[in-house]
Amino acid sequence: MSAISGMNRRRFVGTLGAGLGLVFVPRLPRWRADDVFVERWSWAMGQPVHVMVFARSEPEGLDACAAALAELRRVERRLTLFDAASDLCELNRRAGRKRMRVDRDLRAVLGQAGEFRRATGGAFDVAVEPLMRVWGFHRRRTTAPTAAELAEAREAVRAAVVELDHDVARLPSAHTQLDFGAIGVGYGIDRALEVLRTRGLRRAFVDVSGDMAALGAPPGEPGWLVEIADPDRRGVGEGRTVAATRLRDAALATAANTESLVRYGSLVAGHVMNPATGWPAHALRQAAVVARTAVAADALSTAMLVSGREPVGVVRSYSV
Repeated sequence: MSAISGMNRRRFVGTLGAGLGLVFVPRLPRWRADDVFVERWSWAMGQPVHVMVFARSEPEGLDACAAALAELRRVERRLTLFDAASDLCELNRRAGRKRMRVDRDLRAVLGQAGEFRRATGGAFDVAVEPLMRVWGFHRRRTTAPTAAELAEAREAVRAAVVELDHDVARLPSAHTQLDFGAIGVGYGIDRALEVLRTRGLRRAFVDVSGDMAALGAPPGEPGWLVEIADPDRRGVGEGRTVAATRLRDAALATAANTESLVRYGSLVAGHVMNPATGWPAHALRQAAVVARTAVAADALSTAMLVSGREPVGVVRSYSV
């Protein structure tokens, strides 16, 4: 997903508390005694992470989990808005001034972000950072944004251009600022799964506080069973779900505007912005999508929440 910009509408390097931790609870089947199941709970990208693998031995599984977590943290350092030394922050600082040579991660995310923006008709847009700022998600404010402030921020988003020529990127306008809050976590999950693949693992599951992806399936099962919680009943012990699905070599992400809020009197605003209106998205209360990659699921769940329609590239979708 994912007020929480920099990398995440779901607390990528979060600053407003715990992540959404929303909707997905993997359920493990029984497995054969010769399959060694290993799992690690940890913290990365500003939120809880759960990595599960089937390996040939416990040491191999633990080492693989550690490598996946290390990759998530490496991506975080590159792409977060909450570390001034990140590549994303440096690119934003250069807006309207000079070009920047970009590495594999920033180049990949910029390229994919442009593709998703075009495919969704602008419902997904990484240039929403001016709106995130004006609504007070990065720096607290005491009053809601004025109509003039919203118009200025909306125009900055509308006019944003990202130039990418091989390994050189440029933001021609000084008003353009990027936020990977709806794509960065998905990219990190895809990179973590690739690390597991290169180690020879064929059955794994990575969950970053509700954005997740599966490699293969548990032994004897058609996929990893995942339940999607009712957004109105997520409290401890309530446990109501609206759907269940199985993931096999696929990813699932959710977007919602019921968490990560700012309040100005009676006005309550969620963090997923509609780039066209400048206001929080309200077409749906929650959108969850299954896609082939975590980066696609991340971006397309946001687009669906904004537009209220299932974008091209979704394998399955669930909305409330």
